Amino acid sequence: MENRLKYQNLSLIDLVKGIVKNSDHYALEEFHTNRTLFSYSGGIPILFIDYLKELRDRLAEREWLGSNAHEVANEAFDLTLDKFSNLPSLTNKKGKKMKRNGPNCRLYFRAFLKRVEESFRNRQPATQCEEEYRAAKIMQGLVRRHFILSRLEAERNSNPFWSRYNWDVKGRTIIVWLPVSIKGRGRRAWLEENIDAPEPLQDLERERIQGIINRKLIRESLIPLRERDLETYQEPISQNPWGESFETSLATEVAEEKARKINRQRSAIKALGKENLKQLIHRIFDEIGCSEYKDVKVAGDFGLSKATLSRFAGRRWHEREGKIPDLWLNTAHVLSSNKVFKEVAQEFGFWKEVEATIKRGSEQKKIRIQL
Repeated sequence: MENRLKYQNLSLIDLVKGIVKNSDHYALEEFHTNRTLFSYSGGIPILFIDYLKELRDRLAEREWLGSNAHEVANEAFDLTLDKFSNLPSLTNKKGKKMKRNGPNCRLYFRAFLKRVEESFRNRQPATQCEEEYRAAKIMQGLVRRHFILSRLEAERNSNPFWSRYNWDVKGRTIIVWLPVSIKGRGRRAWLEENIDAPEPLQDLERERIQGIINRKLIRESLIPLRERDLETYQEPISQNPWGESFETSLATEVAEEKARKINRQRSAIKALGKENLKQLIHRIFDEIGCSEYKDVKVAGDFGLSKATLSRFAGRRWHEREGKIPDLWLNTAHVLSSNKVFKEVAQEFGFWKEVEATIKRGSEQKKIRIQL
């Protein structure tokens, strides 16, 4: 009982540190059985397992997944559960180490600590309550992101057009999925050309590399016979924002929209040209998704001043009363105008932020007109 109270009194960050640094299975048990850190669509606080069930059940209802929707949803559930619960160093009652296959949850919890550190470095919490609240939000975002990655993994497992490939890098093996249309030595050649500086020993490196593969290669999928017979059949661009991942497809939609209206952009952004503008937007979305967005470096890589990039895609605009950066206001409008994007935003509980952004943008526009 005393041991249990000790863990109940730990903050979320200290609890996770115990899991990461000491492989503490009591801390892991506390995380899963007592911490109601999650909230689905703004509902009541719930446990990790209940949040994961909600994600699974809603995914299973998605018609675009086809007849294997439940199979994909269940596998995504199992894969994500393993990522956050599989502790290979667990021992049995006799103190003997138990062999466990699958991922090491310490890697995923370590990623949480890294994101918390980066977030708090930018803005320190004023109170312990704020620290706990922000840490819980970061944890939910991480779990949600890995559920999406697990769904992609589940889809690949059931997709005859993709297969595993063991990529030998620096004496280690990184297992990735590639289209079967890329064969033999062409697979290694493609990876070496498109993946910069792979590091097999780096935490979550496989996920990073697979994300790049998903973004760069068009996903092949089975088309029903009746649709394949139609010469006019085309896959709608925004029909399935989860086809690669929600973030990736949203970035594509926003990038295309910005490129179409490039003449309306500020002169420095317009000077990039359509293709460079698309690359800039994808770069920003990618780095934000991985909590690695460094505006100074991105600005330098694209020949922009920090001030120009800040006006286009500033990071902390929501903390100030100034003008909403162009990219984020445009993103909010894309989310609101696309039925499927809107549905995902509502499911994951950030639709209110989208509405608030659009409202604030409209009010700012009225003020400019009046002036």
